[in-house]
Amino acid sequence: MVFSSPLFLFGFCPLFLALYGATPAGWANVTTLVASLAFYTWGEPVFVLFALGSALLDLAIVRLMTAARRPGTRRLLVAIGVAANLGLLAYFKYANFAIASLKPLAELWTGADLPPMAGIALPIGVSFIVFEKITYIVDVYRGAGPPARSVPDYLLYVFLFPKLLAGPIIKYRDIAGQLVDRPKCLDDVAIGLRRFAIGLAKKVLLADPMGELADAAFAPTGGQVGFSLAWLGAIAFGLQIFFDFSGYSDMAIGLARMVGFRLMENFNRPYLAIGFGDFWHRWHISLSTWIRDYLYIPLGGDRVSAPRLYFNLWLCFLASGLWHGAAWTFVLWGAYHGLFLTLDRLFVKRLLTRLPRVIGIGFTFLAVTIGWVLFRAPDFPSALGYLTAMADPSRTAERLFIMTPDLWFAMAAGLALCFLPAFPPVEQLREHVTARPHWATWSMLAACALLLLAIGKATTVAFHPFLYFRF
Repeated sequence: MVFSSPLFLFGFCPLFLALYGATPAGWANVTTLVASLAFYTWGEPVFVLFALGSALLDLAIVRLMTAARRPGTRRLLVAIGVAANLGLLAYFKYANFAIASLKPLAELWTGADLPPMAGIALPIGVSFIVFEKITYIVDVYRGAGPPARSVPDYLLYVFLFPKLLAGPIIKYRDIAGQLVDRPKCLDDVAIGLRRFAIGLAKKVLLADPMGELADAAFAPTGGQVGFSLAWLGAIAFGLQIFFDFSGYSDMAIGLARMVGFRLMENFNRPYLAIGFGDFWHRWHISLSTWIRDYLYIPLGGDRVSAPRLYFNLWLCFLASGLWHGAAWTFVLWGAYHGLFLTLDRLFVKRLLTRLPRVIGIGFTFLAVTIGWVLFRAPDFPSALGYLTAMADPSRTAERLFIMTPDLWFAMAAGLALCFLPAFPPVEQLREHVTARPHWATWSMLAACALLLLAIGKATTVAFHPFLYFRF
């Protein structure tokens, strides 16, 4: 069940909000948990049982760990808990990838033509669920967060439906207090509705049209893609993945706010970044924070020698690439970002900060856009062919007739929203407008109009799932 689907917009969401509003405060968590389990079971009727069983195992391990006196016992239990969760992720997300990668080697070794293996379906949201569960176990082990007060509290943390399918990745310690004391407030409903409207508009009005252009460019029906269309397609995918994912995050944060939860922000104008380090402070913030806290710092962080530091950066972003998808193109994309993060540390960041800001932003956006080709392409040959087209201005075989006025408008609007805040007069105008009397009322009316427009578009065009549901 997708936030932009009619079933959610006209069925699940209003029914849940009505039930939540009518529920006494002491039963609010129960209502939210039942709705969250129903929401996930609708899309994953089998995997929900694995997730439930795994969550109960987390609770048992943490209870044993907090009762244990010996440090060795505690270390063993946290290792079991982390390994169990990684095993769940490895089986459902990486078993097909491992089998497909090893099958040619096995055939070469045995000389036999091995039969194809049965595919294992990838449950939606499994990467986000597993990372949050690992966070809980490790934080309790470190003493950085409290154990769950009760089984329902922990299950609600795991299955809270706004952030269940594609984050943000939330730490239990950041939400523990809200599970205990979360007053109902009409202001929260209004703020959440406005945020949800913005996210839905990003998805339906900007991301989906850009996705159509990216699909046409990355899978041309008339032969090889030409130079102009290759660049348009790469930029379109960069806009698609930003507005698609940040739109989902806006909707998740807005839905959670309607029922009193305050989730962390996941994006902060990432295409205004200067350098890849700055980009990852702005893009998918909950994932980059997770990698920093649970992988980079345990590996030594910045407290190691320069060669070890660069190795750690590469290792973290290879892991980030593999987290995004079980394919070698994602591994290469992670290595690409690891390379630029290393170059940032060596000299690029210092160089870019000495140049005019627009040059730093432009260089970073250009490099990130080239990286998105690796992320979007289905395999190495396709990625190489596409990058070759982007590097060859003489390749003029085009199908630019696919660039209809609505696509040009969506691209122009997307680029404007991404880059205009870089100019001080635009930011000053925004601050002036938001400080005006009755701004909240006018913004709410505008959000309602935007919501109606986005709902109208969502119900009249082909359905497009969120990109990060695949990861």
